[in-house]
Amino acid sequence: MGEERILARRVTRRGFLAGTAVATLGGAAVTMMGAECTPAIVRRVVQAKTAGPPHHRAWVWQFSIDGEPQQIAANLAANGVGVMLKTHDGLDWMSTFDAHPSAVSGPAQVTTLARLFESRGVPFHAWCVVKGIDPAAEAKMAADVLAAGARSLTLDLEGGAGFWLGAPADAAKYGSELRTRSPFGRVDISIDPRPWRINLVPMTEFIDLCDGISPQCYWDTFNSQSNIDLYRSNGYSSSDGMSPEFLLSATADILSGYDREVIPAGQGASSTAVYARFVRAAWNNGMGTTSCWRYGVTPYDTLAYLGQNRAGLAPQPARTPTSRRTPTPARTNTATRTPTRTPTRTPTSTPTTVPTNTAAPTNTATVAPSATSSPVPAPSP
Repeated sequence: MGEERILARRVTRRGFLAGTAVATLGGAAVTMMGAECTPAIVRRVVQAKTAGPPHHRAWVWQFSIDGEPQQIAANLAANGVGVMLKTHDGLDWMSTFDAHPSAVSGPAQVTTLARLFESRGVPFHAWCVVKGIDPAAEAKMAADVLAAGARSLTLDLEGGAGFWLGAPADAAKYGSELRTRSPFGRVDISIDPRPWRINLVPMTEFIDLCDGISPQCYWDTFNSQSNIDLYRSNGYSSSDGMSPEFLLSATADILSGYDREVIPAGQGASSTAVYARFVRAAWNNGMGTTSCWRYGVTPYDTLAYLGQNRAGLAPQPARTPTSRRTPTPARTNTATRTPTRTPTRTPTSTPTTVPTNTAAPTNTATVAPSATSSPVPAPSP
């Protein structure tokens, strides 16, 4: 495919603007060029006007753990990688958990950080944990983050302790309130795509409000016999164990029923060579943009690989590294296994129910009270 840009499943701006559009944005749908369009399609049209070129991204959890914002910005800028910064957890801004003076304490600090990163050429995105404790209040916080300068907001949508606690009605209320306050803001959801976990949250309601899906594809975390067996029982066989290729192939099939962009999150703590396989497998499955969880454990060489293989372009194998620098400072690390085998995907069934998701965190904040550290699900079945 050379350096062709991925255009699959995405309607071009020119195509939408080529005819006369009659839009009634307050209704459930709009009439455009004689066809009825959903609110999601209308958002896609509006967002395309200011989206800019695609870019890979790195998740940042807490500055006190992942590093100084200026150093993070410098390393990401050097490699053309965007940032995804955690702004809040449920009803609490991150300054509740992160003792660093730059931690997000409200919309004003989001604006300050957005300017810091964007001024260095680093696209600024945000993420949060959504819980459904007070849907209207949480939706207001989300809209405030978007209004304060975040290009997008990704909702970490998982079930279990510390994550989503609401009912489907709470999800619908959250979506209605958020879209009233931010009709066209880019909102994605981060989910655990394992087929036995995906129905633990009200996926239907969140799909209605979201514009993209960020599946958590953590091949080392998921590398257990119980997970392999459960994948097989759900129709996805892997003869050689867990790998980026297997996870992305299964995930692409599981999410194929949704008309949403898929931006997979990979295991940043893996070696650069394995991470490069993840990026290439994502491309092969129609996912031209990726993200790495998380900055503080991702080798600098991986960031450099992303800089050499920009989002939307056909990625190449990893080059032999000339340095093994780590983003400064990197205050935590996670021992990982490096898979060397590529399992064969032989799905025997296609999910017929609407997916939903969850996962339990593996990291916790180092200051009290502890913030949800997701999106790193536990390798439980």
